[in-house]
Amino acid sequence: MDGTRRSPRDFWEKGRGGGAGAPRPLGSMPSGTPRPARPTELAVPAEPRPTGPPPRVGGAVAALVVSVLTLAVPILGVSLGFWFFLLVTNVPGIGFGIAALTKIPDEAAVERFLRYTWACNFAYLVLSVVFLVPVMVLVLMMAMVGF
Repeated sequence: MDGTRRSPRDFWEKGRGGGAGAPRPLGSMPSGTPRPARPTELAVPAEPRPTGPPPRVGGAVAALVVSVLTLAVPILGVSLGFWFFLLVTNVPGIGFGIAALTKIPDEAAVERFLRYTWACNFAYLVLSVVFLVPVMVLVLMMAMVGF
């Protein structure tokens, strides 16, 4: 070697070889040209901006939609003249679904109310089946007697 100390930067700026005929990378300047000053730090954004809705909003909306759709069973029961179907309205599920959407920035609260909403929805479906079986038997008996 020629006795000069070399740094890794010299390798990439001046070329791979130490001789004058060594190829230089594209865009490199001749050895006599001063290099422009480099920034000492890279600018890093403080916090990336979110590109979509907060997490679990879709799940909370879906749970609320299912809770509202469960109102079809009491409406159908009332339209058939069975007023006791109003007793099985999914009011807690709708309430928890609305609460989940109002707690959006707090992920833990959204998760908790989302679990409550789905638990109410599934319990409501089981309760609806329990109410539906006697009604179906009653309608079947009335149909048999009516003929």
